[in-house]
Amino acid sequence: MKATFVLTPAEARRLIAKAVIQMPEFQRAWKDAYVILAGGTTNAFIAQELLNDPSIEPGRCTVGLSCEGLLCVTEPESRKSFPNVFYKGQPVDKKIDEALQDYHADTVILKGANAFDLEGHVGVITSGFNGGTVPNFIGYMTSKGLKWICPVGYDKLVSSVPAASRALGGASRIDISLGADPGMYCLSSADIVTEAEAIRMMFRCEAKVVCAGGIGGNEGAHYWAVDGEEADIKALVDYLERNVKGEPAIPGNKGNCSNCRYPGCKYNNKPLPDWMKRRGIEK
Repeated sequence: MKATFVLTPAEARRLIAKAVIQMPEFQRAWKDAYVILAGGTTNAFIAQELLNDPSIEPGRCTVGLSCEGLLCVTEPESRKSFPNVFYKGQPVDKKIDEALQDYHADTVILKGANAFDLEGHVGVITSGFNGGTVPNFIGYMTSKGLKWICPVGYDKLVSSVPAASRALGGASRIDISLGADPGMYCLSSADIVTEAEAIRMMFRCEAKVVCAGGIGGNEGAHYWAVDGEEADIKALVDYLERNVKGEPAIPGNKGNCSNCRYPGCKYNNKPLPDWMKRRGIEK
């Protein structure tokens, strides 16, 4: 049996979040070890699911973000994060590196991505001088073989993450940047969970992207064709309609150009350009 449907980026995040917390390796970590939940919009959906807390605002749970027509960084005072470290199912007052020093073989790290490709590479944009979140866990993870689950939707798909990372190069290689001037990690040790993996894990169905994009709220959306047994397809459709479809878009949380910490941005402490004004951006 075949079903077809559109998933917007927000709906995709909701579906992926629900799938991740059902994964056996996540459940083992939740029961017996640490769950390390890095900041990020998709992880905010996972935090909502874990804590049953719809008040968590994904747009406020990240430092860097892509919104309002540019890459930007949120204002520190605007951020409202969620617990990042859980031990045996309970939030604990530890930093990520502190939790990782308390070694448990079943510990799981959840960190989203800005790009992925079909060869299994993950791209993480970094615009902070210290490299952002990745340095907090990559050494522990690679040396001990800890599980990294990367929840990421098809709106982040690129043809090649290694090529993208080389093309970007980093801030010192960029001459003009309309927004934050970043570099990109290229990593290949994550278990990537997209909409397709979520559907396969939860409903034993095979999902393929048919087309992408749209207008009127379908910007960044993907149209899926899914094949499976009749009972599984009907269960999937019912689940989507009850738990996923209608997820509202995530509001942006652009930083203040007059308070920008990135000297490479063309708009750093400059009058707003006309294109921003046309979008209704006021700062």
